[in-house]
Amino acid sequence: MDEKDKQIKELQQNLFNIIQNNYNNNIDNYNNNQNTKPETEKKAENFLKSFLNENQNENENEKLISIEEIINLINQFPKNEKIQENGCFILEKISTKNEEIQKLKGIEIAKYQGILFILKAINNFPNNQIIQEKSISILANIAFDSQNQIEIKEMKGIEPIIKSIINFPNNRDIQFQGIRCLNNLALNNENQIEIRKLKGIKPIINSMNKFQKDSNIQSESCDSLFNISHNEKNKIKIKELNGIEPIIQSMINFPNDEYIQNSGCKVLTNISINDENKIKIKELNGIEPIIQSMINFPNNRDIQFNGCEALTNISINKENKIKIKELNGIEPIIQSMINFPNDKDIQNSGCKVLSNISINDENKIQIKELNGIEPIIQSMINFPNNRDIQFNGCEALTNISINEENKIQIKELNGIEPIIQSMINFPNDEYIQNSGCKVLTNISINDENKIQIRELNGIEPIIKSMINFPNDRDIQFNGCEALTNLSFNKENRIKIEELNGIEIIIINLTKSVFYTQEIYYNICKALSNFSLDEENKIKIRELDGISQIRNAMNSWYENEEIQKFGLKTVYNLSTDKENQNKIINEVSHQIIAAMNNFPNNEEIQNYGCGILSNITTNINNAYYLKNINGIEPVIKAMINFSNNEQIQEKAFEALFNFSKNSMNLDKILELNGIEMIIKAMINFSKNQNIQNQGCGFLSIISNDKFKKIKILELNGIEMIIKAMINFPTNKNIQNQGFKVLMNILDNKEIKSTIKKINGIEAIIQSMINFPTKENIQNKTLEILSILSNDNEIKNAIKELNGIEAVIQAMINFSTNENIQNKGFEILSNISNDNEIKIQIGEINGIETIIKAIINFPTNQNIQIKAFESLSNLIDNKENKNKIIQLNRNEIIELDGIEIIELNGIEIIIKTMNNFPNSELIQKFGCLILYHISLNKENKMGIRRSKGNECIKQALKRFPKNQEIQNFGKKTLKNI
Repeated sequence: MDEKDKQIKELQQNLFNIIQNNYNNNIDNYNNNQNTKPETEKKAENFLKSFLNENQNENENEKLISIEEIINLINQFPKNEKIQENGCFILEKISTKNEEIQKLKGIEIAKYQGILFILKAINNFPNNQIIQEKSISILANIAFDSQNQIEIKEMKGIEPIIKSIINFPNNRDIQFQGIRCLNNLALNNENQIEIRKLKGIKPIINSMNKFQKDSNIQSESCDSLFNISHNEKNKIKIKELNGIEPIIQSMINFPNDEYIQNSGCKVLTNISINDENKIKIKELNGIEPIIQSMINFPNNRDIQFNGCEALTNISINKENKIKIKELNGIEPIIQSMINFPNDKDIQNSGCKVLSNISINDENKIQIKELNGIEPIIQSMINFPNNRDIQFNGCEALTNISINEENKIQIKELNGIEPIIQSMINFPNDEYIQNSGCKVLTNISINDENKIQIRELNGIEPIIKSMINFPNDRDIQFNGCEALTNLSFNKENRIKIEELNGIEIIIINLTKSVFYTQEIYYNICKALSNFSLDEENKIKIRELDGISQIRNAMNSWYENEEIQKFGLKTVYNLSTDKENQNKIINEVSHQIIAAMNNFPNNEEIQNYGCGILSNITTNINNAYYLKNINGIEPVIKAMINFSNNEQIQEKAFEALFNFSKNSMNLDKILELNGIEMIIKAMINFSKNQNIQNQGCGFLSIISNDKFKKIKILELNGIEMIIKAMINFPTNKNIQNQGFKVLMNILDNKEIKSTIKKINGIEAIIQSMINFPTKENIQNKTLEILSILSNDNEIKNAIKELNGIEAVIQAMINFSTNENIQNKGFEILSNISNDNEIKIQIGEINGIETIIKAIINFPTNQNIQIKAFESLSNLIDNKENKNKIIQLNRNEIIELDGIEIIELNGIEIIIKTMNNFPNSELIQKFGCLILYHISLNKENKMGIRRSKGNECIKQALKRFPKNQEIQNFGKKTLKNI
């Protein structure tokens, strides 16, 4: 046995003797004489002192004395300051190694009621700094164990620890051990509350302020505040006690200390959950050290994670989002995700913080510029079964994808597929489903993305989500919105219909739980797209969608968007005849109410006028709508949007349909409808539909003598002529235009108006453009027959090839009495000019006149006018030759009938014989025969046809008619 072993054995024996000695027998003596210590107490005191003086290492200490033995000594001599001091010193030395040993020794100390006796030591010797420090250090080790944390609180051990920190503010070791102890104790939730109640937060903050350069105190303090701040009220208390600033200062003072940086990020993460703290951190410039920490330690996993977590909470504040960007904080977040691609916590936290900061528009752009979209997508691909990553990834992409360029990049980076896959993988997670619907809503605004979503089977999970969560408002709202965007593509609409998507949308309208403006808005918007397709129009009706649109418009009559998309849907549906009946019964009042309530909304007015133009094709509908004041909003729309071509066009159609009922027409006029119609024709002179409907409307109202005056006053004739000029090949415009002109020809000013606005050109051009349209030819000739007695108009007819058009009409419709009649009137009016006479002869005018005489042998009026025309033409040499040529035995084809050996002289004489009592026919006949008889050969023809007898009869019947007497006698003399 060597010397050291002997020494150990001796000490052990001494300790055994002390413990075995009946201390209780001497306790009275101890109490009676404080100055005289019992022998056993002195031995114990000396034993512990000698034990400490030996300088053995920690392993040898454990051989010399056990924890149980030291606790027994402390227990037996609670009033002995030296025993307490040395006992605590030894226990602290034994139990303070690495964290694992500390925990094990702490459990052992607690096992022998060490907590109770150590707390007694702290309370019995409050001014002994060694006892305070060592006792608190032991308690800190003991408090590594969760059960011990509870026992210390139950034994009221937290208060003396806090008091010690307060009582010795300049003792660095007490401060450190006290804060370390509170740090461990605060791992328990109830202890967090107790520390606040015992005002234990303030001393920690004070210590941080006093020992700013002490890295150990700073790191323990940050850790302690991190644990304490898990409690919501403690977060507030830390701010109230100005505890945020020293945390930030600690990170600034120790930029290269990884532990402090990590602890700082952690505690700032916790306290920044509180909204006021978010603001305070920014005000104290606390965002920058977090970002700097991530930059300085790019490979430190914990700092990267906790930095992202801190920025996640801080960035919920709007101004902080901007600050993070200004401090170049976005890049280290992205870099963190790139550096730790397989760390699910960092990936999740990175997605969260990018989700928050990307709410800011500029940040969206910077994330894209820093290639931050790709790691989000990659994270979702790498962790397909991680619920949090999938959710936060979708949320981040939702915000980022609001930017148009980002929508494109998400597609280019194959980001659409993992979003869809996320919804497929987590069909029962309402948050992922909602977030998936949101991001697909955003990216589906892009046309190419609409197609890719369908190709990747992304429509089905949206509809399934709506089916699986029928009572979740957010999912229904965002699902509808996604389907709305997708439904702008026709193939997508087909796919949605195949998957019963329309039914799901309409069903949601019937649920009272969804009586919210947002849901109704999206449903109406979605149906406005689906109703573009013919099959869907039927489907929506069969699913009672029209009634549901009515309910939506009724429930939210003040919501402009709901009214707009409700009307848009009804407008699309109203092209179907069966839908029109349903609309008039279900939604007519809502249509008119929407137009009246939102008179300045162009789209509402456009759709409203469109619906009314469609459903008023039924005259009963038009009458019903008039009775519920349906005409007024149409005219108001025309007034308010006089420059909107679409509104004017639809309003015209509606008014035209309304005007087919006389009572409706009166209402239109009462509301100054004529003015608006003519104004629209002026504003949109190149719009064929407006001009068409305008001409049609004016043709109806021009039948009334008072209304036709209004048309003239408002320059309506000018617009009719312009319409005819601008659309020369539009049969309806020409037809309706002529109707108007015919109705107002009795007005004295009409000729000057037509001359002024090139009306003759329009009339003649119409004849030329529609040579086979009998109705148009009829009307044009009737108008020209009235106008052609004006000299200026005569010249215009000649210059504009009007003579040719007139003759061509007479040729084309040689059996139409009115055309022939009016044609002769025109020729009669204009043929007193020698050039015109020549022109008529050159373009088969003579033949046409003869044809009319033959075709209508019993029509006295035509015969008179034909004779009059020939009489005007006959004094021209070329025309006379034309008639003479008819004297030769040639075959002339008249409307498919061959007239053999027929000549003009015989026709003239025959007509005179047929109408012997017609003074005009006799007069014009004598005049014609006179001119013909100037030719030698024609004299014989007149005699052969017994013209001399015919003339004699005329002279006899009309002795007072000087022209008959003059030309008759001259002819007889010539022959």
